[in-house]
Amino acid sequence: MKSSSTSKRPVLILGMEPRITIPVARSLRRYGVPVEVASLSSTDPAPRSRCISHFVRLAEFSQSSSRLGEALLELISERGYDMIMPVTDAALAAVSEQDERLRSRIILGCPAPAIVQRVLNKAMTLEIAQKAGIRVPRSYRITNLQDLQLLADRLEFPVVAKPYHKSAETDFKVRYFKDFESLRSVIAADSEFPHRVLLQEYCPGEGVGIEMLIHNGRPIATFQHRRMKEFPHTGGASVVAIAESPDAELVEQALTLLRALEWEGIAMVEFRFNRSDRRIALMEVNGRYWGTVSLPINSGIDFPVYEYQIAHGENPSVPRSYRVGTRWRWTSGYVRRMRGLMTAAIKGSGRRSKWIADLLQSPLDFLPPNRDAVWSWADPGPATYEFLREIKRMTGSNLGAAIRRSFRRRGHSSAVADAQPRGQQDFLSHEVAVKDRALSTPHDSVRDKGY
Repeated sequence: MKSSSTSKRPVLILGMEPRITIPVARSLRRYGVPVEVASLSSTDPAPRSRCISHFVRLAEFSQSSSRLGEALLELISERGYDMIMPVTDAALAAVSEQDERLRSRIILGCPAPAIVQRVLNKAMTLEIAQKAGIRVPRSYRITNLQDLQLLADRLEFPVVAKPYHKSAETDFKVRYFKDFESLRSVIAADSEFPHRVLLQEYCPGEGVGIEMLIHNGRPIATFQHRRMKEFPHTGGASVVAIAESPDAELVEQALTLLRALEWEGIAMVEFRFNRSDRRIALMEVNGRYWGTVSLPINSGIDFPVYEYQIAHGENPSVPRSYRVGTRWRWTSGYVRRMRGLMTAAIKGSGRRSKWIADLLQSPLDFLPPNRDAVWSWADPGPATYEFLREIKRMTGSNLGAAIRRSFRRRGHSSAVADAQPRGQQDFLSHEVAVKDRALSTPHDSVRDKGY
């Protein structure tokens, strides 16, 4: 889809998450919109995309709301943006905090702050959903070990722990506890842990996302995807997904919830859907672009362009259907997942045969018709760089140590296993300042179930 206009002002994408930022930028660029990106973190990688004309880090301002607001206003004046699209929860929270200062100067790709808060605060989301007649998992807030002990007879394991507020900085998206003692030991070791999380019952089923663009309470575009594989392998972010035909009941519940939230704009409502008995439970709402956003784009539903068109008074031409069955893969996350599987197999933890079988099937996910989340022949930089960064992480991880231990146990020479890269300085080292703690397999994970 191309626009005949050549005078469009640039859009600022706020937040740098490659599998989200890059597809959104490419869609807008194809439509003739110049795109620039601002990161709120000092460790986010530069986008390295031909579709992004300028990149700036605002990390030094992100700890101060007023300073960040001033920095954004200065960027708007200097760069001439006419719209900001927040694509991470931290960016959504930051824009919401500066709503009054920014909305008079620029189009914001999010609703008013009070509405945004209903999505960022998971407890508020669940309360509104429950009032709207949507099933939600039983949820608990605790602050210490004494609170946990009071819940001992009510908790049914496995239990799921999630960040209480979506913009909070945590090293996990979801964490599983298979029994009371594993949860108790984590809280005993980290007294701040219960303050940061919401405990929920585990709901069986598949992860299904309903994506919508809402305008004046009406769905302009709707898409459905199903998670097929996740990272970590015990449950978390999607690494393989497939486009599905919209399920009428799921779509109805998603729309009911978004209307109850008074949401306007882009959103993804995630459910756990047990197809055998059609039991549905709400997991969360993302009030911004989601990790699998390139899947609907590849399937024929170009959400970023439609959002831009509505914001600029244009009438989107949304197709009545899309390519059901389109498969999507996030390669960097997939490599992390394989690392977790390999570590589990080497250590002999859990059902070893399951991890080995999964690893043997993995090559199929790299064959057509699977589409990569970030790769493009016309713009190879982002995917190439992200993959190299992941290999860098992997070679410095505990996987190598686990392999070396396995060699030693089997009596093999460790000369090769213990060899370390020499000589050449890695040009990626300055970008990998902090190891990703979420890459290791948590000891208290539920190992045989996805989420």
